[in-house]
Amino acid sequence: MRRSIRTRLTCWYIVLLVCTLTAFSLGVLWLHAQWSRAQFDSELTSLGAATSRAMQEELNEGGNLQKAVRETRGSLDVPQRALAILDVTGRPMAAHWNGFTYAATEISPALTESRLTTQTVGGTTWRVLRRPESSSAGDYVILVAGALDQLAQQQWLLARILLLATPLLALTTGAIAWWVASAGLRPVTAMAAQAQTITSRSLDRRLGATHIPDELSTLAGAFNQLLDRLGGALQMQQQFMADASHELRTPVSVIQTAAEVILQRESREAWEYREAFVIVNEQSTRLTRMVDDMFVLARADAGGYTAHRRPVYLEEIVAECVRAVSVIAATRDVQLVATYQPDVLVSADDGLIRRLTMNLLDNAVAYTPHGGAVAIEVTGDKAFATIAVSDTGPGIALPDRERVFQRFVRLDPARSTTSGAGLGLPIARWIAETHDGTVSIEANASGGCLFVVRLPLTTIHGA
Repeated sequence: MRRSIRTRLTCWYIVLLVCTLTAFSLGVLWLHAQWSRAQFDSELTSLGAATSRAMQEELNEGGNLQKAVRETRGSLDVPQRALAILDVTGRPMAAHWNGFTYAATEISPALTESRLTTQTVGGTTWRVLRRPESSSAGDYVILVAGALDQLAQQQWLLARILLLATPLLALTTGAIAWWVASAGLRPVTAMAAQAQTITSRSLDRRLGATHIPDELSTLAGAFNQLLDRLGGALQMQQQFMADASHELRTPVSVIQTAAEVILQRESREAWEYREAFVIVNEQSTRLTRMVDDMFVLARADAGGYTAHRRPVYLEEIVAECVRAVSVIAATRDVQLVATYQPDVLVSADDGLIRRLTMNLLDNAVAYTPHGGAVAIEVTGDKAFATIAVSDTGPGIALPDRERVFQRFVRLDPARSTTSGAGLGLPIARWIAETHDGTVSIEANASGGCLFVVRLPLTTIHGA
């Protein structure tokens, strides 16, 4: 059974209080017992000293031990206290027993100083003081005793009071703790009620962070930041879906239109069928690449695309990509120039690095006019390997250099001889970041664009 935080806090408060009160009560009982016994012993000692002074006064007046004993007995009679004067053999010479039963026993000759003992007589516990005295008239022993029943009753009464007070205090504290916990958790309950009203259609709403403690204000702030991130992610997803739908609709519409035009008449010339199939092939190729790019980005967003990194020579991968793109560059009369620093070793997924390089080269060739040039250079220093791709195209304005890395962003499709979907550069940036690297657009002295990829370097040989 799951208990609420309020119930658990209350239970913890009660348990803690009961343990504290129990320890306190045991301490009070122990201290009371020690203090009461000390006070009792001090009283017996004082009574013994008073008896000794009285005996000394009587002895100083008459000098007769028996007379002094009788006079002292007559002047000292304390209720609930036994008082006796014994000879050295333990025989009482005078006494007020007041309930104390004395067993005539010989006083040990070794008794040279006062001694307090506890003994049980007839079921009653007594505290007994024996005080040896010496005088010119003879030696004697003063015996003072008091029953400990009253101390035991006081101890029992105190124990009963503490025993009754502990549960009452525990219940009272439990009620207070329940109220305090309820008051303390009331803002959490209010925040939970607000959170339940927030749906995917109302992600612009936020939890109120005013009139609540600092700790809960921090929690509300963190939750609001989470809502900000979720709202941004949902907005990005919705924008992605809208842009994807728009981009996918174009090739599908072209394919459908081409098919409908061909099917409007039962018989057409062979070149008309061929032209229609060329259109269908181009658009289906574009559609296939677009779907593949969106699939890669979707897997990347979901964290399902794992990079299998291993040591690879960067210049070898780039050289393969240059050979593949050189055919396209030649058909568009674009000169492709490559420069490699040998043995640039990085830890990377060669398939992803190949895709990154192909995206940059395809983008550069696509936006370079006929007769232009595209240059790619691979270098390495002590920390990073660098792939630099430059072209002689129209370039990208400074405010748009970050926007081009957003999905489905195409600044001016008319400048390109291809009809991409605007996913190549976002994929390139994701690949670079997956390898703990960066990709950025930098100033190009010859005009056009300069894309620079930096990847952490494993080692360089022959640099």
